[in-house]
Amino acid sequence: MQNVIKLFVLFLMSGAVVYAQESKIVTSVSLVGMSMDYREYSKNTGALLDSEESDFTDLGGVDLGISFLMFKTPSSSTRIEANVVLLGGNTVYKGSILGSGNPYGSYVGTTVNTITDYSILLRQNHNLNNHLSIHYALGLGHRSWERALSAAQIEIYEWYSLRTIIGADYQLSKKFKVGAELEYQYGFKETMSASNLGSTFDLGGADILKIAIPLVYSYSNTMDIVFKAIYEKQTIVESNVINGYYEPRSTAKNQYLQIGFDFKF
Repeated sequence: MQNVIKLFVLFLMSGAVVYAQESKIVTSVSLVGMSMDYREYSKNTGALLDSEESDFTDLGGVDLGISFLMFKTPSSSTRIEANVVLLGGNTVYKGSILGSGNPYGSYVGTTVNTITDYSILLRQNHNLNNHLSIHYALGLGHRSWERALSAAQIEIYEWYSLRTIIGADYQLSKKFKVGAELEYQYGFKETMSASNLGSTFDLGGADILKIAIPLVYSYSNTMDIVFKAIYEKQTIVESNVINGYYEPRSTAKNQYLQIGFDFKF
């Protein structure tokens, strides 16, 4: 299913030039900075086991998207959208050496991270008046986080998700628009593979709640400049036990800052 999502996203993106004259298309590209605050907790006591932290300049990448207009009426529209987010960079690890029994903070290191996120959404938009519009969307996605704590210890978290979105946009003036959007991602087929243990754990759950605040400046009829701030809370439920090891319960409170362009055909 992961490959199906990737291929469909790439198909939609590659079709932008071919179908630009036949369909109403919006393509987007943004630079992204990510601040991560990830924490794992003990199964028995709930004590903090380890954490990963970064600033916006430590983790970065791009957000690429394309949107095709399917149906339109004077007051509403329906679009199909494809999106991919690619991020990479370092975080500061605080924890302990696996199996040492030492407390949190006894070891501090650098983790190399790679995050990919693919999604396909069907979005419905309704114009309530000349200033206010609402939208909602439903779709499917795949997320992968490669967490390289060392050359010998690489952990890969990945899952699919059902995604629901609801939001609103308000036209402040002829040039400026501000919005608010709430997104929930329900994870399934959640796994974490650990190279040092040679095992793949089945996570008990992996869900994400996101709040986004976009500010859009209409530079021209064919291009918008978009600023976006995103807050994301990720919750992972502890895994099954394999040979005495398990993946702990964890939370991540991540923030993103984006600046980019929407190109309209």
